Amino acid sequence: MKKICFIMTLIGVLLSAGGCKVKRPGKASLSERRKWLKEYALCRCFWMIAKQDTAIQNDISQAIYVELTDYSSTDKSNIYNAIDSLASIAVNSIEPTHIADYEGKKPYMKSCIEFSKSKALDSLIRRYESRYSIWTKWTRSERVQ
Repeated sequence: MKKICFIMTLIGVLLSAGGCKVKRPGKASLSERRKWLKEYALCRCFWMIAKQDTAIQNDISQAIYVELTDYSSTDKSNIYNAIDSLASIAVNSIEPTHIADYEGKKPYMKSCIEFSKSKALDSLIRRYESRYSIWTKWTRSERVQ
């Protein structure tokens, strides 16, 4: 029962994060690509937490975000590896709660959502923007957003 609740909650979070809105990558704005990278990071964080859950392991959301953001043809030291490393650090740093009613359990989903909205992730995405020729399509004013 806990597994079903977890999966239903995860699906709800992904849907509310815009995971079902599909747009052609070539026509996406810089802000849309940034949002998709953050959503990829959220998926990756959930995936790292739920490694034993086959529903999560078989979920294709990460692949969709890779296709949407369109960095898959870049070199091996790419943004996805950097996000994966940062997500791993975030997952491994999740501390048990100090709220007595929850007996030291860890707030995994809350922590992953906070990670996907973090300044550290924002900073990482912005650092990689200058490395990809795909970003040169946008005007300077859009890159500053």
